[in-house]
Amino acid sequence: MTKDLAAVSPIPQQDPPQEPKKPHVDNGKPIDDTPEELSEEDLQMKNELELCVQRLKEPNAALYRASLESLRTIIRTSTSSMTSVPKPLKFLRPHYPALKAVYETWPESSDKAFLADVLSVLGMTYSEDGKRESLKFRMLGTSEAAGDWGHEYVRHLAAEIGEEYNSRITAEPPVPTDDIVALALQVTPFFLQHNAEADAVDLLLELEAIDQIVPHVDENTFARVGLYMVSCVPYLPYPEDETVLRAAHAIYRQVKRLPEALIMAMRLDDKALIQQDYDACEDPIQKKQLAFMLARQTVSVEAQDETEQEILANGKAFPRRSLRWAPSSGSWTPRRPRIFT
Repeated sequence: MTKDLAAVSPIPQQDPPQEPKKPHVDNGKPIDDTPEELSEEDLQMKNELELCVQRLKEPNAALYRASLESLRTIIRTSTSSMTSVPKPLKFLRPHYPALKAVYETWPESSDKAFLADVLSVLGMTYSEDGKRESLKFRMLGTSEAAGDWGHEYVRHLAAEIGEEYNSRITAEPPVPTDDIVALALQVTPFFLQHNAEADAVDLLLELEAIDQIVPHVDENTFARVGLYMVSCVPYLPYPEDETVLRAAHAIYRQVKRLPEALIMAMRLDDKALIQQDYDACEDPIQKKQLAFMLARQTVSVEAQDETEQEILANGKAFPRRSLRWAPSSGSWTPRRPRIFT
């Protein structure tokens, strides 16, 4: 039986047109999408935050401290580890202009400084180009550690510190930057304690205060800080490169790492500094190591020990010693591949 091809409906070349979606309407006005549905826990948090904001708007000053304490607790809990904008900051963002207006009406007090701390954190989500309001309210707030508000807040604050510094030094006439540098030194220990040594170094490099990082470095952080600082040197102009090398040298001397300090002194080509590093070594074995390092670079220093004088005077001493050491270590014996398997 032959199939009637004419009776078969052809496959359409395009999908049938879809009916356009009607926009959602809120109070008679179309909106882009439906509001995000909140869980019971989120709704409770949102209501609590709005209640705190409402109390701050009221004239009863007795309510301010408790409301601010509640805001601080909720915000700090959410910003301790941020992978996205925390919900408390999302809920408080629409109230940011109103809270700023409230701040302007309050007289100078500890509560006003407390509110400035909260506004500084909220400024992360409501920042406008050039205003740097997180930094502004941080300077007006309390002396509590910035790190208590979380890592992302400190990083945001550091970025605004750098912008403010550049704005001040390029102004006519230039504006003093002592307060900005002092604030940067307050957040530097936080960076160093949270494996963000590069952020600390970058911030102080931008503020031309890298030499002030030395007191904040300890046995746990000197290796990463020194390595990153030295890696930045080839990209810095003179005299900034020399300043970084001297700061790295001071760090190594502070933790008694004389070989690393001597390398910095040789890169600086500072004869007095080289002699100081060499004389500071009390371990005779390590001092011979320093002598070999100096001899390899044909750098001479004053030495009291005859062996050290020989090493420093004749750079060939190192290969001769290596030749004497090789037979005893078996280095002359040929090695077959199977030995290493």
